[in-house]
Amino acid sequence: MTKDLIRKYIWLIDTINQAGSAGITFSEINKKWMLNDLLSNGDEYPKRSFHNHVEGIREVFGIEITCRKSHNAYYIANRGDVNNTSGYKGWLLDALSLSSQLDQSVHLKDRILLEENPSGREFLPTILEAMRESKMLTFSYKPFWMEDDSCSNLYHVEPYALKSFKRRWYLLAKYGDNPLKVYALDRILDMDIEFEEFKIPASFDAETYFNTCFGIIVADEKPQLVKLKVDDYQAKYLRSLPLHHSQKELERTDKYTVFSFFLCPTFDFIQEILSMGKSVEVLSPKDLRSEISRIGKEIGKKNSKRG
Repeated sequence: MTKDLIRKYIWLIDTINQAGSAGITFSEINKKWMLNDLLSNGDEYPKRSFHNHVEGIREVFGIEITCRKSHNAYYIANRGDVNNTSGYKGWLLDALSLSSQLDQSVHLKDRILLEENPSGREFLPTILEAMRESKMLTFSYKPFWMEDDSCSNLYHVEPYALKSFKRRWYLLAKYGDNPLKVYALDRILDMDIEFEEFKIPASFDAETYFNTCFGIIVADEKPQLVKLKVDDYQAKYLRSLPLHHSQKELERTDKYTVFSFFLCPTFDFIQEILSMGKSVEVLSPKDLRSEISRIGKEIGKKNSKRG
């Protein structure tokens, strides 16, 4: 499949998706198509090509573009999958859509600044192949506390799942008889697929496994109901980009909002709370409130000292 065809698929998905549940007629789609010189070269959108693209989108992405006969308008029947960027399908389309938009804006490259991602993504094709074929993986792994690459550990694992968090990729895998463990891809030095196969348990579900995690730290402790009180400014951020899928809004005033979360308050979640500074107050549980207070005092003590 050519890059040009993928670009056309993404453009058509975005165009119909932006029209919402009301849909958009082929005539309206054609007008937008002709305005996009990169795709159309000023020519009309052939009806036959349009229907081929609709079928291709269904086969490649599993997105159902349907025509509402009463208005002769096209809409996406499973629109929820497209707009759910935390799901695989939505995440993939979001990434491809961004890539397509950047391709059309090459002349603006000096004005578009992107965050640098840590290395490790070069191992993604190998991991995905091993997961598809249920093959074991062997890799050298160097934790952050190791200085010398020669001191890295060798792991022979069963690859269960991949997860992205804060611009890093992580592999969830089983090593021997040990519990499942998460490995950061940017700490892997080399990797090989083995001939040896493994069988993933039928009961395993990656989403369920990470359900009560904030990031990638899976704790043995039971999840708790966490209540955070944030000022109105911080609340706007949490509404537009929730911290966790369990986030709920319990109380809302002009000055503050109380949010609840059902998760394990691990190290990464504590770091997220601390990043909000003075705009947040932990209402419960009591031990989490005490821990945030303790860390806050330590920060204050260190920053009050003069060199």
